[in-house]
Amino acid sequence: MSGHRILLLAAAALLCAAPLGMGNYQSYLAQLMMINIIGALGLNLLTGNCGQISLCHASFMAVGAYTSALLTTRFGLSFTIGISVGTLAAAGLGAALGFPARRLSGLYLALVTLGFLELVQTVVEEFPNLTGGVRGLSVPKPQVLGIQIRSDTALYYLALAVTAFAVWSARNVERSRFGRAFNAVRQSPYAAQAVGISLGRTKLLAFSLAAGFAGLAGGLQAIVVGFIDPTEFGISTSLRQITFIVVGGLGSVPGSVIGAIVLTGLPELLRGVQEYSDLVYGAILLAVLLFMPQGVIGLLEALRGRVGKWWMKSPNRSELES
Repeated sequence: MSGHRILLLAAAALLCAAPLGMGNYQSYLAQLMMINIIGALGLNLLTGNCGQISLCHASFMAVGAYTSALLTTRFGLSFTIGISVGTLAAAGLGAALGFPARRLSGLYLALVTLGFLELVQTVVEEFPNLTGGVRGLSVPKPQVLGIQIRSDTALYYLALAVTAFAVWSARNVERSRFGRAFNAVRQSPYAAQAVGISLGRTKLLAFSLAAGFAGLAGGLQAIVVGFIDPTEFGISTSLRQITFIVVGGLGSVPGSVIGAIVLTGLPELLRGVQEYSDLVYGAILLAVLLFMPQGVIGLLEALRGRVGKWWMKSPNRSELES
């Protein structure tokens, strides 16, 4: 068995056993980390792999959250159907946004996505009879496959299963021909066109996939938090998602996971200066861009390379191996 598989099995065992040593709040924090991991995975496919800027990732989370919550609370559908429809609705809106945005880039694309974010927030606020408006909407614990989720531990395992599926899906997309097309478009659109890659279809697919991941994260957030309102899906949430992937590492599934875990846990260290949390996030983002442009995952790979070179050059290597 390879070292990577052993590490994966060890990580899986640790995650499955984690609730045994966690209290309610630690379990809740772990679930928030998983939600942010799912959102970061989608945004990294769009921005890190395909090179497209999006400031409305939180809007697709809102679509998934409200669609899932309304289908389960107002129409009595199961959570499985609700979160599935919410994910598909977000992916469909992502494709609708990607269609006109496929010809844009840079600042113009950023402005279009920012406008979409404001549009979604306005729609949520202007239909209070349906969405709860600025007062928000309460979401009860779900029933999954006939089993009522009541405890935080059960909710943790549900979030873990959804997150594992999201990581597996993102990894497969990254390794597929679509992932290779995303990277080609990011590196050189003209070269990608020269080898037969359609820029429009590739960008549209990237927007749709990113929105689908965000919708899945939003649907999960609705049941974990138990309450949703428009302020949870504003520009600060979108910027935080961008910070996750930049700090963790652009174009990297492990980078998305690392960035989301580290920065979701960061507020615990900033309780005394909570009012300056946005400033701290901005400072971290600037520092990473200046000193670690490849993110944490890039730093770890560089350190691994240096350790490997040192090991190969070490005069005592043969003695240690024997």
